[in-house]
Amino acid sequence: MYRLVYMSTPKRPLSSEELDTILAAATKNNNRNGITGILIQDHKRFLQYLEGDQDRVEETFARISLDARHHAIFRLKSGVIVRRQFPGWSMASKTVDQTASLTKAVSELVKDCDHEVAEELLSFAAARDRAT
Repeated sequence: MYRLVYMSTPKRPLSSEELDTILAAATKNNNRNGITGILIQDHKRFLQYLEGDQDRVEETFARISLDARHHAIFRLKSGVIVRRQFPGWSMASKTVDQTASLTKAVSELVKDCDHEVAEELLSFAAARDRAT
């Protein structure tokens, strides 16, 4: 099992309808490719965690990297994991108000994750909260 975590910045604010379209496409593609994960966005950034077969995850990330709706795409972490952290979510999503704590939103989503993965995602969220 392989995981990849990245953060990116939308080139412009995305409407609720655009986000729904992105999530519908992600869910369809992820179901087809055996990928699970989460997508959190706060209108300033996307934080996404993908897990599954390494080749499929890397292909998905390459496709995401070419999407013109965002830029400043940074791979935060990738590598082998022992088990799926989000087995029931082809793409769980959470939208956070720009002024809200990303750490709080992430803590709700990672409560069933392995400690190391939860701490990793929480540290990324905390860094965003400090930068905001």
